[in-house]
Amino acid sequence: PTIHYTMGGALITPSAEVLSEHTSSGVFGGRRPVHGLFGAGEVTGGVHGENRLGGNSLLECVVYGRIAGDRAATILQKSSVALSFTQWSTVVIREIREGGEFGHGSKILRFNLPGALQASGLKLGQFVAIRGEWDGQQLIGYYSPITLPDDLGVIGILARADKGTLKDWVGAFRPGDAVEMKAFGGLVIDRSPSHGMLFYRGIPIRQIAMIAGGTGVAPMIQIIRAALKVPYVDAINSLRLVYAAEEVEELSYKAILANYERISRKKFACHFVLNSPPPGWTDGVGFIDKGVLSTFVQRPANDLLIVICGPPVM
Repeated sequence: PTIHYTMGGALITPSAEVLSEHTSSGVFGGRRPVHGLFGAGEVTGGVHGENRLGGNSLLECVVYGRIAGDRAATILQKSSVALSFTQWSTVVIREIREGGEFGHGSKILRFNLPGALQASGLKLGQFVAIRGEWDGQQLIGYYSPITLPDDLGVIGILARADKGTLKDWVGAFRPGDAVEMKAFGGLVIDRSPSHGMLFYRGIPIRQIAMIAGGTGVAPMIQIIRAALKVPYVDAINSLRLVYAAEEVEELSYKAILANYERISRKKFACHFVLNSPPPGWTDGVGFIDKGVLSTFVQRPANDLLIVICGPPVM
């Protein structure tokens, strides 16, 4: 109880994994789980660690103890990867975030993979299909992960809950809900840690131009995170993102992208384009056209990869 009485404690994820300060794998730093270590009760921080709440210690032990036990029991899996291209796997929503820095109408859905120490099995740039039941019918949606392929035990996606044919289904998701997930195709970017390089079809990539609309920014988030991670960041010369939306509230990750630009050693730059800008808007207005691309995208080169994702009109 010593940690408890100092109003501190270990931070944990929604799956009761203990978090550690982690600053060695890229320019972002941040906290990452200590794999295989779980915490419950007075050893943990959070709400209880900030302000001692009398009478809730046993409740924390029971609730998070059960969560920790359930998740720890998934460590021993026969396969090191969770998702298949031929079979559906059951995944459970562990956390939902929305609003604020994630954009109006957008939801960040983070799913527990079947095993706490399993990777997704995807390549950088590949997407997934999610299948579930809603209002008496089976629905399938396709989404690009925002987490990295080697993140263990979890996969996260960016989805709209206010637009599209699946908005009611996505809007009804709650932590603890189970759906089925399967790996799909898409862009394949290979990472070679030994060379410290990203490759596309065997060609080394030193520049990436990304053109995104709406939630089409999701694969760009993943690519930016991977490219600015050690050891690949040293081989990347420039990353450029042109990101369009109808209104400023719909720019998912706008503040986060601005922070990426600030801490990326001048290797990443982002240009926003709005069709209905607010007063005082100083970035692009209208649509992504030849003028925008010629101004903000790198010149053609053999080491340049161009990635496009967005609504069908794109």
